[in-house]
Amino acid sequence: MATLRPVHLLAAEAGSERTAEIAPALRAGGHAVHEHVLPPASGSDHAERLRREHALVAEGVRAAQDDGGTLFLADERAALAVPETMRALVDGRGLGWDEAWERTRSLTRSRFGCPKSEPRRPFWLVSFLETAEPRLLELLFEINRRHLDEVEARWPGDGERRRRLSLFREGEGRRLRPGPLAVIGSAHADVATPWDGPAAETLADLAVLRGKALRARPTPVFARRWLAEGNPALAELLERTLGKDWAKDPAALGRLETLAFDPAFREAFRGVRRANRERLSARLRESAGVEVLPDSLVDVRLGAMTPHERPLLSILGLVREHLRVAAGGWTPPAPRTVVLARAAESADPGGERLLRLMRSVADAVNRDEKARPALRVAVLPSCDDETMRLLAAAADLSSQPGTAGSGAAGARALALAANGAVTLGTRDGAVRELEEAAGPETLFVFGLGPTETYSWREGRVYRPQDVYAIDPLVRLSLDALVSTRYAPAPGAFDWVRQELLDQSDPWLVLADLGAYIHRQDEALAEFADSRAFTEKAILTVARARRFWVDSLEIEP
Repeated sequence: MATLRPVHLLAAEAGSERTAEIAPALRAGGHAVHEHVLPPASGSDHAERLRREHALVAEGVRAAQDDGGTLFLADERAALAVPETMRALVDGRGLGWDEAWERTRSLTRSRFGCPKSEPRRPFWLVSFLETAEPRLLELLFEINRRHLDEVEARWPGDGERRRRLSLFREGEGRRLRPGPLAVIGSAHADVATPWDGPAAETLADLAVLRGKALRARPTPVFARRWLAEGNPALAELLERTLGKDWAKDPAALGRLETLAFDPAFREAFRGVRRANRERLSARLRESAGVEVLPDSLVDVRLGAMTPHERPLLSILGLVREHLRVAAGGWTPPAPRTVVLARAAESADPGGERLLRLMRSVADAVNRDEKARPALRVAVLPSCDDETMRLLAAAADLSSQPGTAGSGAAGARALALAANGAVTLGTRDGAVRELEEAAGPETLFVFGLGPTETYSWREGRVYRPQDVYAIDPLVRLSLDALVSTRYAPAPGAFDWVRQELLDQSDPWLVLADLGAYIHRQDEALAEFADSRAFTEKAILTVARARRFWVDSLEIEP
């Protein structure tokens, strides 16, 4: 038997969401994959988080040095593997700088989603590195010096480009920029498009410097896991329609572009959705005590529930809908079942406060007779892989309301789309990719874009107190959420008001709440028109084929 080629997959931010797609594809490509993964951060102990990230990366580098394996960076924060490898080669093996740098690049590959306009916290501050890892910082300074020498040689006298391409962001709180570090330190760096917002110019310049080593490639989705295995009803329909080899040839799904307008196929597709809804109903009845009506819109919010994903936006929107239904005088065009599901890898103690909030709101909605059958809510605190695939197969609507430009929407958003879920979300991460691939007419996009979000935050022009004072939807929803209508005791949820108002709402939750509610209403109204919504779902399946991978190989 041939020896499997070792690959060490590093993810210090995206967690198992991205590695769950990349790892099986690498294994299918003939690699022995070793995963070094931390789930997304949700706590406030930034120093401890940074120490854990560095320890994870150092472990991956040591393992790769021991077995001669390749380092595969699945998110930007894993870019510390570049200076860590240099330390192992220069300090540990006594190599000269040029030889060590050439070997570091040859051993490293990167694959990221759409570039972020707002880097994830906690930042790698120079002040922290000076204390915790002075040698690593020394190596980073030397990498940056040599990198900027290349910039100067390519664009002599262009100080603005030097500033933009530096591996350090200057000013108060000087900090490392891990994205460009990963690009210059990898033999190949794949970054998903679109390249827009504040990162676009930087990537364009890096593409000139790195040539074919920096490539625009979509976020991979290992479709066998999500569709061929996770959605047997849809897989069977596709086999009957497209032939038994459809899963080996994603291009075959292009035929669905025409079939979306065929009444017989639409009816068969709706039958698949109904069968998956019944499967999900049995699971939710057992785990959350909630029934899914056969004709209800299944609205799935699946993620790590970290702050930049804005779970509070989902909860405030849910409160607004419940208040409107309970008040009477308005009948929804279709019933809706909301599933708030937290991925297993993110089920840590830091999220327990949020989980109590979600459960309390769900209980208030579900016990309200006036809300039946228009609105049901299920909370799943820790979803394993099987449950996530079941949710993807049954979802009619995929909610992706993360802050635009933060990278909250990742590979799971694309996996839900591959199963036919219509996306409601901001122009963030994978939603931007999906909008480019499937067309804006197939999504419900809302809220501020990446550039606007960046400008509001950097310019410090956003005042959530003003939004609260001016917008009655915001004021009504937030006041109700912290009241005893939903809180188990007076003051139990006052932390929500403090987080959104007193702490200046760093993720712009209140800024997008009104637009989110309006687009939710539009999605529900369109779902009531089964032809229009089904056409949109089938087109989503067809056009999401861009993200499918069956295997990945490490290129030389």
